[in-house]
Amino acid sequence: MTDRQENKFSMYLAVQIVCNNFGIIWGEFIAFVKAFGDLQAIISQITETRLIQEGNTKGVAENKQKEEDEMINKTVSIASAVFAYASEIGDNELREKINYSPSKLKFSRDTILRDRCQLVHEEASKVIDNLGDYGILAADLVELQKEIDDYAAIIAKPRTAIATRATATAHLIELFKQGDEILYDRLDKLMEQYKSNNPDFYVNYKNARSIVDLGVRHTE
Repeated sequence: MTDRQENKFSMYLAVQIVCNNFGIIWGEFIAFVKAFGDLQAIISQITETRLIQEGNTKGVAENKQKEEDEMINKTVSIASAVFAYASEIGDNELREKINYSPSKLKFSRDTILRDRCQLVHEEASKVIDNLGDYGILAADLVELQKEIDDYAAIIAKPRTAIATRATATAHLIELFKQGDEILYDRLDKLMEQYKSNNPDFYVNYKNARSIVDLGVRHTE
């Protein structure tokens, strides 16, 4: 990556840290959940593409594993809540539909794993109004769907598309363009709601958005 891209990526990561630290503030704000999920997907893709650009393809497999683990963890969390709810109301059919252990999901083939996680999402969506007492909100389903979509993209896209340094370099330009659009057109706008309601979150976010000119040498 160029110095400018490195600096911008550092800003993306700083924004990610701030938003994660204040997750309890925006966790039920579905538009924010979607926008932040899209930014995190861009961060993952930039990380993967940079590794290819540097000739390190080991990171590609590691990134896939990371996305898989995050999707499984979210799926199990929601499935467990639905299982408890189904047990309480005596709905054995629903309980068995989403009865997936972490190990059962982990040892599923890629496309089967995706389909099982999607099934949990669909069944939970049908009873979401009853899951609040079990710790699951609509925002959790939005997050799970984002995890599923990110994982599906990783297992579906052809590796040859960005297999060389030249194509990876070109791909980085497009990824940073998408990342900037998410920040400028969505997250920055949504943050205005917190300027008065939660100034601590707002100020930390604005500070993270500042791009520090790291690694640039100046001569007198």
